Amino acid sequence: MKSERFEMRAAPELLSRIDEWRRVQPDLPNRSQAIRRLIETGLKSANPMPIRRPKPSDGGAGGGEKRQQAASPKTPKAKPERSAQPAASKPLSKEAQLRALREATTP
Repeated sequence: MKSERFEMRAAPELLSRIDEWRRVQPDLPNRSQAIRRLIETGLKSANPMPIRRPKPSDGGAGGGEKRQQAASPKTPKAKPERSAQPAASKPLSKEAQLRALREATTP
């Protein structure tokens, strides 16, 4: 399986923390390998997100009824208020994790 190229920007503080982590590893991985290991560790420890599979009643690939229903005007649902910091006992959603990462790395 061929790997894909991926680029990202990171704050100097985050890179320093990654460098500190990799220096205590027995084999001193390069920065890219250290980031891969940290991601794998994080993904293994995270609660898996449930995958929603379409039910047979969803209309399958056609989905004409669903599209017509979605096009009908509905009252917007109120968005839940976001607290400044999430509760320690609640795991963050992927969207919340990405938002926190963006906020942490934005100058």
